[in-house]
Amino acid sequence: MKNYSRANTGIDLNLIPVFIEIVRCGSMAKASVRLDMSRPAVSLALKRFNQLFDEPLFYRKGLYLEPTEKALALTSALEILMGNIHDNINALNSSANKSLAPQVPGMNMIMQPSGPSA
Repeated sequence: MKNYSRANTGIDLNLIPVFIEIVRCGSMAKASVRLDMSRPAVSLALKRFNQLFDEPLFYRKGLYLEPTEKALALTSALEILMGNIHDNINALNSSANKSLAPQVPGMNMIMQPSGPSA
């Protein structure tokens, strides 16, 4: 199984919901309220997320941030991925779907034994 840890990829997946919320709200101040985070924490998260890309994701328009076309496309893709993650977790936690858990995509790759059992 491939290692997608932040140490290996340099990508902190905790930054994704912050980025999505800033796109939705159009401002770091509004996003900070919705995320229950301080404004400096949201600003730092956006700065770290922006460092993953070669071009800016937002243009400042007064007090607001206008997402670029790249940011809008990225947001759309990330919202789908985050939705899939939540759906898979809910399916695994649902008492009605406990017997269906092995059918969740990628589930057979989670928690594989690493060697012979004693």
